Amino acid sequence: MNVFSFSVPQFAMVAQAAGTALLFLLYILLYQKLRRGGFLDWIWSWAFLLCALGIRIGAGSGVQIPESLYFILHVALLTHVYFLLRGARRFREERGTSASPFELIWVVPIIAVAWWTTSETTSVASRAAPIHLLLAAAYVAAAILFATASSSPAGRLLLAISFLLWGVERAAVGLAYLRFGDLEAAPPILQYSAFAAVFFEMTIAVGIIIFLFETSQSRLHAEMRQLQDDEERFQEQGVRDPLTGLYNRHHFNDVIRRETANVRRYGTPLSVLLSDLDRFKEINDVQGHATGDEVLKFVASYLTDQVRENDYVFRWGGDEFLILLPRTDEGSAAAKAVEIAAGLPAIPGTGQIRPTLSVGWATHRMDSDFPKILALADSRMYEMKIKGKKEREERDRALRRL
Repeated sequence: MNVFSFSVPQFAMVAQAAGTALLFLLYILLYQKLRRGGFLDWIWSWAFLLCALGIRIGAGSGVQIPESLYFILHVALLTHVYFLLRGARRFREERGTSASPFELIWVVPIIAVAWWTTSETTSVASRAAPIHLLLAAAYVAAAILFATASSSPAGRLLLAISFLLWGVERAAVGLAYLRFGDLEAAPPILQYSAFAAVFFEMTIAVGIIIFLFETSQSRLHAEMRQLQDDEERFQEQGVRDPLTGLYNRHHFNDVIRRETANVRRYGTPLSVLLSDLDRFKEINDVQGHATGDEVLKFVASYLTDQVRENDYVFRWGGDEFLILLPRTDEGSAAAKAVEIAAGLPAIPGTGQIRPTLSVGWATHRMDSDFPKILALADSRMYEMKIKGKKEREERDRALRRL
């Protein structure tokens, strides 16, 4: 048989077979690059479709196909449907290549349906129509799978429309078999239906490429956002004290350079508070270091609540804290130091030991040296600490005399 003896439907099938072969090779190449389970399923799907088209073209007219060949043809088409839908589901869910042994049960219904459509009837229409209607249902199901996917709007839209139209085309062919008995007796437009199938297969190939491109772009953007978040988190961890969450002493060096430059440029005052947690060693010795850590976190939270959003709170040492107050004069700094020291509430878990805060202050101006300002704040903090210790000892002596 040469090409010029083909009927119109057979010639259209030859064109569809050529398009299917190209798609088969395309999926092989894509699978070698991407190793996605959906490609592997579609390699098998289009291989079985190509096998079915080869059988149909080689056998010639439908009435000449023996029952055994019809059975093989239907098995190939139904297997094409199974791998098509499984591949569409894996593309949609981005699943890997692993499959459950229980999935082998698909062989049973395929053989049963193929046997039913070939053994019970003898006419071309009664054999061909159910298979084409099943293909139509499968293509519509694939359209729904891609239409409801959560990624790649352009790719999934093209795939959904292509499969939907292919399903409509197969349904028209199945109804034509029921109406006319043979496709060659149908109107000419239906005899050329396989050319439409070629077009749909090509748009499906384009849709898959767009789908993969958009999906990879979305994944790349997500990974970039994750990297940026990780980088920001690592940077934040580099300037934060891991226990209290306050800025650490290393970050203080960066901040103070910027703030003292602002003092020189704009002439605004910069105040500093140095705070020490009294009786902290006693808490560690009596209550344990775990309680001591909780006390430090409590004090860190308290200090953060006492300052403005543009102020800085640092963990300066073991139980020492430093607060930078930009654009704050000496009077306001002194008032804030007294407020912080007097306002510390009772700290849970400390028992009979009532820790307090000693807070010193100083103000940096354009003509001052910041290390000396820091030393002045430290001196005032120490004076307050000594004063508080003397007051506590006097209270204890008074209680003992009672």
